[in-house]
Amino acid sequence: MATESLDDTAKKILHAASSRFLHYGYGKTTMSEIAKDCNMSTGNVYRYFPSKMDIAQTFVRSLQRDQIARLKRVANEPGLTPQGRLRSLLKTNFRIAYDRFHNRPKAYELSEEILKERPEFAVDWETAENELIAQILEEGAQSGVFPRVDAQRTAKIIQDAVYRFTSPAVFHEGDFELLSGELDEVIDLILDAFAWRAAPAR
Repeated sequence: MATESLDDTAKKILHAASSRFLHYGYGKTTMSEIAKDCNMSTGNVYRYFPSKMDIAQTFVRSLQRDQIARLKRVANEPGLTPQGRLRSLLKTNFRIAYDRFHNRPKAYELSEEILKERPEFAVDWETAENELIAQILEEGAQSGVFPRVDAQRTAKIIQDAVYRFTSPAVFHEGDFELLSGELDEVIDLILDAFAWRAAPAR
């Protein structure tokens, strides 16, 4: 359900629920508490959202759309080389994950619950991310700085290589500067490998 299609009452419910999810946690939030925050009956909340998970998914989907839009702007930022675009995209994705999850156990809990009950959510995010990485790889291949590869398959390999930095797993990790430096080293290895493979045969 797109947030743009929600009426004012549904948006009010979504706001109240998301505030509770992030403060008290998904598991400790009830539909009756959400209804009370909105000064309405629990039955009225169910008229708009069939379940608490449907509210949670709508909330996270709206965040996901904003994140993807942000990554698209990075992937198409003018003046950057393909190498610069790839680095900027992966670093921005890391920043998004870190800001959302690090030291925020309730956000991590919400993510875990959604992935457990609606695993397709992760697939949708990974697909959107894969397309942006593949786009950069194809542009790099056209300009000769990246090797010609199966762009989507190679994008998936890159996603696997940086998963630690671009997923809720950062909740368990160290400080931002340390992780950012480690991510740069991983990206350096990827770009060095691309440069070696794209170089003319000796």
